[in-house]
This record gives sequence, structure tokens and C-alpha cells, in this order.
Amino acid sequence: MPNLIDIAQRFAEQPAVALLHEERCLMERDLHASCTRCADVCPVDAIVVGMERGEAVAPAADYGSVTKDGPAGPRIDDETCVRCGRCVTACPTGALLAVAPLDDDTLLDAAACAGAAASARAAASGAGEARADADGGAAAVARAAEASAVAGFACEQAVRAGRIDAERTVTLPCLAWVDEALIVHMACAGAQRIALLTAPCAACEHAAAVADLPSMAHEAQRILDTWGFACEAYTVDTIEDVAASEDEEAAGEVSRRGLFAQARSALVDAATDAAAAQVEALAGKRAADAPPPEPDRRRWQLLDDLHAAGLPADDATVPRTLAPRVDIDVERCSGCALCAEFCPTQALRKVGKVRGGRTLLEFDAALCRDCATCTDTCRYEAVSRSETLTVRELFALDPHEILIPKRRVLPSRR
Repeated sequence: MPNLIDIAQRFAEQPAVALLHEERCLMERDLHASCTRCADVCPVDAIVVGMERGEAVAPAADYGSVTKDGPAGPRIDDETCVRCGRCVTACPTGALLAVAPLDDDTLLDAAACAGAAASARAAASGAGEARADADGGAAAVARAAEASAVAGFACEQAVRAGRIDAERTVTLPCLAWVDEALIVHMACAGAQRIALLTAPCAACEHAAAVADLPSMAHEAQRILDTWGFACEAYTVDTIEDVAASEDEEAAGEVSRRGLFAQARSALVDAATDAAAAQVEALAGKRAADAPPPEPDRRRWQLLDDLHAAGLPADDATVPRTLAPRVDIDVERCSGCALCAEFCPTQALRKVGKVRGGRTLLEFDAALCRDCATCTDTCRYEAVSRSETLTVRELFALDPHEILIPKRRVLPSRR
């Protein structure tokens, strides 16, 4: 039996960052795929995807986060990994599933708590201003609310550099963990302004991990604007907006200790469960199968938040970050349906044959990650993806039906 104390200690010092959902990994599904997005965005080259012909396969023990002993898929070196989270948020199919203490549920809960704290502070501040200025009460409330309803995300370096309000700020190893789902969830909890504190990023040796942060914040703002949220998401290089006052708890080493305390507790629990499973195995008992990991946790929460907020009255076009429209040009289509067979999320799927030998496909926009597998698979450039999907189509109960021709041979247009 392994030393459980050693296992728990290693987990606390170097917690794994993610697990691999193999059915979604493009390299796992197709050895000829060229997706290396997770490795491309890693700022410390901790990820290996695939292998060169003739290269020896790295032992699985060397890659604790994604244990691989085959020739495809990503392997993460836990010794080198800095837990920036960029591989998780960059994966085009959501194949990398974050684990505790940075799992999706924990981060979503933290974002909601920070948003609610900002909202409560704004209400209290507005009420105080109104009492202090009875003549201009309404204006005072508006000014106080705008100044106070700020929540944010900060990295550990930013937290150590200044007094940041612990209740209104989510502290992360790196801002690369933040995506549109966390920002919208924070807005739904009541935050009217959401600050991404980038003060340390310019001097950080891992700054490449947050290179896409401004564009992500822009896409989050497009979603908020489409749904009519009175909220602004922005990057800022000072802590002023979420600074703690003298009578407020400041984030800092407490947050850092809390993060690793969660990690230590989670791994000790995992080690205890492993020990119990081994004891049951020795006693001849069959351990129950562990529940499969849940992909797209953040995405489903994002869609739930937007649906709960109410659909825009004008049936607006949704930003492509949420989902594109997928169309098939039947004049170019050969009827092979490989686009549906290779779709890693089953957003595009084959239903069956209809009269005349044609094939019926379904497109479920809520499942689409805009990973480009369908367009890359098509030899005839018959599949297209565009930012023309409407809000009502995104939330439609029935998927969009697409009829493609009977299987035929077409001259290559490539």
C-alpha cells in the first residue's frame, strides 16, 4: 500500500491542475488531428502533446495531472506546471477538466460570493449617502452604487502587493483561470463593475498566459451587452477599485493559505478513499465505479445564467463566443457525414436516413464549442460556421435539422 502521508503531502505542495476527458480531446479521437492548443498556450512548456515517430513514450508517473501512456493526447508535467490554468480555459473542446481546489464549482461559487458582496456593499453605501444628503438622495445613491458595486479577480502577486477587499475579490494563481462564464456569473450575483487586476502581469515571467485576457474581457462584455446587463467588465492595472478600507478584511496570505488548505484537505480525502478501496479489494469487495467527470460545467452555468436573466426582446445575434451557426452547403456536400461523426461534443450529430437516401443531421447550438472540427474534417468545404445564430435558436428546445445528400463522389475542390 502506498504511503498515504507522502501522497497527501505531494498533493498539497503540487496539486494536479486537470484531468483529461479523452472522448473530447481531438488528438485522442483522431491521431491525424493537429490540435496542440493546450501546449501552445502553456507559458512554461509543461505540456507534451503526442510524440515524434520513434520517440519513447514518457512514463505515466512523470505526468500526474494527465496520466498518459499512449502516443496521443496531452501529458502535463506537474513538476514544471505553474497552475496558471491557461490550458484549461484554452482547450477548444473543454477536454481538460480542472480539479480541486480550482475546479469549476469552487470558482463559480467564489465568483458569486464576490458579486453578492459587491452588491451588498453598494446597497449599504448608497443608503448611507442618501441619509447624509437628503436633498440629493437619488443622485447620491446612484453615485455610491457605481463606486461601490465593484468585484474582481486578482492573482496572488496582486494580492500580496496591496490591501485588496477579500470579500469582493476572487484570488487565483493566475488570471488565466478567468473566462466569460465566471464574469457573467459574477454579474448575475450583483456586481455592476468587474475588474481584472493586471497590475503584476507586465513584470510576470508567465505573462504569456494572460496575453488573451483583454480579448476575453471584450467578449464577456459583448455577452453582457447583448443581454442588457448594467455591468462593465474591464482590465485595470491598479487595485483602487477593490481596495480594502481600514475596517475591512484584506486578502493576502490568508487567501493563499486557504487555497492550499483546500488542496491538502481534498488530497487527504482522496488518499483516504484510495486506502479504503484497497482494503475493500483485499476483502474481495468490488469498489463502485467513480462517477465520470462532468465536462462543460462552466458553459452550462453560463447558459443557465443567461436564460434566467431573460432573453433579449429583439432576438439578437449571440456573440460567437457562445456558439456559431453551423450550415452545410448541399451542393458541395458529399453526404459522408464525417463532420457529425467527428464532432467531439455531439453538437452536430447523425440521426439517420430519410426518404430518398438522404441523411438527417441535427445541430444543437448549446453543445457547440466552435472547435472547427466539422469544417476541418470536410474535404469539400461544405461546412461553414458564422456569427449569425440568434438567441432564440441558441435556447431552442429542438435542435436544428440539416438534410444532406445521399452519399456520392465529388471532385475535390482542394
